[in-house]
Amino acid sequence: MRNYSEAEIRDVVVIGHGGSGKTSLGEAILFDAKLVTRLGRVDDETSNLDSEPEEKKRKGTINPHVSAIEWQKSKLNLIDTSGQGDFIVDTMIALGAADCALCVLSASDGVQVYTEKTWEAADNLHMPRFVFVNKMDRERADFDAVLDQVRRVLSPSAVALQLPIGSEGSFEGVVDLVTQKAYRFSEDGRDVLVGEVPGAMVASVTEARNKIIEEVAGSDDELMSIYFDAGTLTDEELQVGLQRAIAAGKLFPVFCGSASQNRGVQPLLDAMVSLLPAASLGRTRTGIGKSGGEVRRSPKSSEPLSAFVFKVIPSDVGRLALVRIVSGKITADSPIWNSSHDKGERVGQLYVFTPGKRTGVPEAHAGDIVGLAKLKLTRIGDTFSDEKDLVKFAPPQIPAPVVRYSLHIKGKTDEAKLAQKLHDLHEEDLALSIEYDAATKETLIGGCGPVHIEATLDKLRRAGVEVDLAPPRIPYLETIRGRAKNVEGKHKKQTGGKGQYGVCFLDLEPAPRGAGLIFEDAIVGGSIPRQFIPSVEKGIKERMSRGGLAGYPIADVKVRLFDGKYHDVDSDSRSFEMAGSKGFLAAFKQSQPVLLEPYMKIEVSIPEDYMGAIIGDLNNRRAHIGGMEAQGKNQVVMAQIPMSETLDYSAFLRSATGGRGSFSLATSHYAEMPQQLADKVIAAKKHVEEEED
Repeated sequence: MRNYSEAEIRDVVVIGHGGSGKTSLGEAILFDAKLVTRLGRVDDETSNLDSEPEEKKRKGTINPHVSAIEWQKSKLNLIDTSGQGDFIVDTMIALGAADCALCVLSASDGVQVYTEKTWEAADNLHMPRFVFVNKMDRERADFDAVLDQVRRVLSPSAVALQLPIGSEGSFEGVVDLVTQKAYRFSEDGRDVLVGEVPGAMVASVTEARNKIIEEVAGSDDELMSIYFDAGTLTDEELQVGLQRAIAAGKLFPVFCGSASQNRGVQPLLDAMVSLLPAASLGRTRTGIGKSGGEVRRSPKSSEPLSAFVFKVIPSDVGRLALVRIVSGKITADSPIWNSSHDKGERVGQLYVFTPGKRTGVPEAHAGDIVGLAKLKLTRIGDTFSDEKDLVKFAPPQIPAPVVRYSLHIKGKTDEAKLAQKLHDLHEEDLALSIEYDAATKETLIGGCGPVHIEATLDKLRRAGVEVDLAPPRIPYLETIRGRAKNVEGKHKKQTGGKGQYGVCFLDLEPAPRGAGLIFEDAIVGGSIPRQFIPSVEKGIKERMSRGGLAGYPIADVKVRLFDGKYHDVDSDSRSFEMAGSKGFLAAFKQSQPVLLEPYMKIEVSIPEDYMGAIIGDLNNRRAHIGGMEAQGKNQVVMAQIPMSETLDYSAFLRSATGGRGSFSLATSHYAEMPQQLADKVIAAKKHVEEEED
């Protein structure tokens, strides 16, 4: 593959709801570009794009897949993305690596949940967009209904540039409304037969073309003046006007076809080259310079180098970093500066990607997407830049996990091997959360949904690592409401030789929430020698870690050590540790012990139609509603909710809103648990062990 300049490159991310046929469209494009010899299919696991075992198993895209396509003397970098909510984070990151988007819809299903979500994300980036109404050969295919829905739900600026010839079983091809030509296709779709518009469609084609002319004229003052004077636009004026309007986001062309039959795909490719803006006209990106000020980088090879990593994938040559070059150029076998780590690395081979293989290239220019192998420091979100003209782009925002599970090693799996593999998977998937909860002594794995976690477990199994999942333990705490005065803690043991002896007297009272342990040394007169006082405190802390009510750590107490007794021979540090522990446990039981439960801050984003049901459910989950506010098309409900009530919330919200709702969680505070619920938790735990004499 030859080198392409920024004026010859188009970076297009393929978005839409799962099952709309994004990957099938990619397969047809690969076939028409003669990069593969047969049309791959997702359903029979012959896909060239969904090549990972986890993708074949689920018959759907999980990871973004980049394919470099040469078409009409231009290069198209196509990024196929997932349309499933569990993998939406990678899709959102991939959007940032492209300049344009191709939104794929099913002709029978229309606009669906993740059509809206990904369209909105592209809208926030002000990306030029095409719409492709796929599956025109399927039952219930209705182009007009889908077009109307696109205008109502996605944008009133959507305008058809094609009309289908037939539908369902009679779908034959498409009519191009700009050229007013009919396109029919050979059995495999590679040969395009150009002819006249069918007689029965002449009137509808004329009407739809006039609509395009009106829309284009209305998007440009100069063209509007020409339209008023001439009553129409020439073909050349229409073409130029479309290019301007699409680049400015004033019009969103709608195409149609059948990816599985490879019909309508080649005209779509032609339009992508002729109408979508090249990388050289892409958006300027802003970062932070060495001095902390704002730095802007335009998509020009003549500017200093800037690039960012949007995905890391495993390969037979180690981890490959997928890099979008924003400005400047990258050359093979040359040094490169990672401004995110403020360290240099060395680029070996540069790769461009086509299904099943990588092709080495000597250099790559602004606007291109390439793979870099064997970079030691580089992670997703890192920025490369000119060492003498630094810039650092903001890393992607990763939402907090919405599901968490506790990981338990199964069989003979080695802990070190598990830890290393989890580390590797996290580097490839930033939405995957791996953390150790010191309170519950569990390794927790979190992600965007159950399917996300299941796919991760499949990857672990492929690496020979077997684990079981369990719901995470809730990190309850214990504390007190009352006080205890003058409580004795005594440890006395005589075994025939040197004995053990220590006595302490304690007062116990609540401390402010979050204080932990406040220890006051009030010993006077040497009733406990100074060297043993830290031992009393150590014993108290050890007892607090084991709990006194249900075995959960004790928090937020004030202990006053004011008196004690010792023996010149039998007293030692261990004796006073035991005395402190026993005294504290006795005082704790006298001080109205209670259970504390963790609360989370939750923000639930939902269409207004679901407000009543969601607020009602939150109330049933003992949440405290803090407020509501409008955010785009949605309403956001803010609340504080017990952690124990969030374990199944992802599944509930997806079911209750048809996938249209989303939520985020963050740690908030601890609060006393209602007694009837606390009793159940306490009963489920084993009896707290007393100290041995």
